[in-house]
Amino acid sequence: MLRMRSVFVFCSFLAALGASTAADAQPRPKARPQTQTAVPAAQPEPAVAVATAPDQAAPRRPGQFVTAVTLADIGFATGFRFANLAGRREVFVPVPQGADITASELVLSLDDVSAHDAKRSLEILINDRVVSAIPLDGRHMGQIVRVSLANAKPRDGFLKLAFLYSGAATQDRCIDVRYVGDSLTIRPESALEMDVDFPGQPDVGTTAALMPRDVAVVLPRRPLSPADIATALTLGRSLAASGHRVLFHHGFETLRDQIKQADAKRWTRGIVVVGSLEEAADLLDAPLATVAGTVPAFGTVAAVRIGGFPALLVSDVTSVRAGRLFASSALSATRGVPAASVGDIATPSVPIDRISFDRLGLAPAQVDVFGRADLSVTIATRALPAETQPARIILDVMVAPDGAGEKAVVSAYVNERLLGSTVAATGEPTRLDLALPEGLVGTTANIRTVVQRRSAQGDCRFEPQGYPAQILASSVVVLASAAGPAHDFSDLAARWANGIDVLISRTLLDRPAQVASLVTNVLSTLSPETAPITVNFVAPGSAPVPSSSFIAVSELAPSGVAPRVRFDQGRVAVADRSGKTLLDLGGFSAGAVAQIVTAGNLSGLWIKPLARDGALPAASELKLDRGDVAFIDRAGVALAMSTERDTLVQITYPEQVSWFSIAERFRAWIIGGLWVLATVVFLLVLQRLLRRRATATGE
Repeated sequence: MLRMRSVFVFCSFLAALGASTAADAQPRPKARPQTQTAVPAAQPEPAVAVATAPDQAAPRRPGQFVTAVTLADIGFATGFRFANLAGRREVFVPVPQGADITASELVLSLDDVSAHDAKRSLEILINDRVVSAIPLDGRHMGQIVRVSLANAKPRDGFLKLAFLYSGAATQDRCIDVRYVGDSLTIRPESALEMDVDFPGQPDVGTTAALMPRDVAVVLPRRPLSPADIATALTLGRSLAASGHRVLFHHGFETLRDQIKQADAKRWTRGIVVVGSLEEAADLLDAPLATVAGTVPAFGTVAAVRIGGFPALLVSDVTSVRAGRLFASSALSATRGVPAASVGDIATPSVPIDRISFDRLGLAPAQVDVFGRADLSVTIATRALPAETQPARIILDVMVAPDGAGEKAVVSAYVNERLLGSTVAATGEPTRLDLALPEGLVGTTANIRTVVQRRSAQGDCRFEPQGYPAQILASSVVVLASAAGPAHDFSDLAARWANGIDVLISRTLLDRPAQVASLVTNVLSTLSPETAPITVNFVAPGSAPVPSSSFIAVSELAPSGVAPRVRFDQGRVAVADRSGKTLLDLGGFSAGAVAQIVTAGNLSGLWIKPLARDGALPAASELKLDRGDVAFIDRAGVALAMSTERDTLVQITYPEQVSWFSIAERFRAWIIGGLWVLATVVFLLVLQRLLRRRATATGE
């Protein structure tokens, strides 16, 4: 976590009435009909999309709107699952205290399946109070269920949600619940809708905490400075790492149509403006007060209103300070204030030999065991200390004893490879020390622990009962040094943890949104949120000159590197070992090539646009993990390969003709010809020997 050396907070109360008047004067667009509503859970028909009438509620006043927090936003990236006719899960939703916030509705997206008929239900509680019980029939995938929460208020900064899953196959207890084959998954897009009311000016901390999943980062329509680009990249990385979908815009005018078409009541798109207050004045509902004097050494973050909804204005003059606040725990210090000035942010030192799950911020996985259950935890290697890589994982698994005394067996998989198994201890954690084979872990280590126990249920003596198991936060990752050059994209995470220098050719600055989008996708996967980002521009026609770990976005390769894919030998193609072309870059005119390069002892990434005008692909998702060369198109990674390990594909240059390429192309004919030649020579020699022998015999 980050600690702020100096955070200067100041409040602005000017133009508050003007903000309200300006917001009221703006035309409100017609509310959009909802795309999906739930068929009541008691009905047997599948859930279908139904359009509802526009909201006819009273006009909202400025600062009053509806927002949603999904399970993915609070750390449940895959949702959670119930099975075996029983289970309970409690979820605590953090609620900022800078506004009047109440929970209005819970929108559940459910995958409900069952192989055999059973009476099943899902009971929902908020703040330990029952609000609904939903019957389940086991025939719905993607069912949407809306549950009214009667404007429940948070307690101590949290809303507590509890899900109680239960069921029975018959009225008789003589049943093995495993035979039912039931499964209920609450998807990560399930959302808690909240009514938010800012009585006055919005504050920074609350606006950042409630930011919707879709966020637009807007850059001004002027020649951008390196600090502007670095701030946008830092913001985009922090937002993407927290589960937001980030879209970059160049020019404030591009957002006007989107603001007018937005829902008049629901806050569906967050906006972060990069630039000064003067530049964004026409975009804001009302101007902010300025600080007396100038503070050029600091960055500023301010909460504003755009189109009646809260937004953030971020300005870094010389270096990235305000942008890094979004990856810091100090962001909560801005709660209740409309603007903040941010000084330097330092990264605390952490141990480099081992790090616990608690230090990594991993929530302890828990489950009730009915015969068999899985516990899953995912570790992102970019969250590990700088210049380290995982060598071993020591798991502490607590398994509750069975009432009948049956022993449990604990087995551990890492990226679906079984690394260890043991009999569970009684009364103390079960420890598994798992050595990680080289190359097993890339950008993530997916740990799956399987707990199995022979169950006494089904013999008509015991009621079906599950016993809890949990991966404890005391589990640790043992680290090793990650020295040497990078061989896979995932290796760059350890090299970039202390900072990244982004080198951008000036010829690409006409499309800063494309550059920021592509680089942000790379950074959100391969660099920690705490790593500082600096940006330097490269003159047209010049090669980038790295001075630290880097990303270079340019047409020319960085100085002093030996590219794995060369562009000075004509057309580039990817072919199999037989010479058959699999990918021809001659027709790949709208993409880019990303490859690992090494300049001295510095490992980095070179991204070369393939379009004639330098345009970069706007990939919606870009996951670089294995390999050292990736071909990128509009959909993401079209092909990733390793030039060091791959034996099935290779980089070829069809326009370059050499004796080696000719020999490789006609390899079969050459081998056949050599065999024929050797056979002819052998026959001639044999014939000559026979003639000599016949001559000698005749004499």
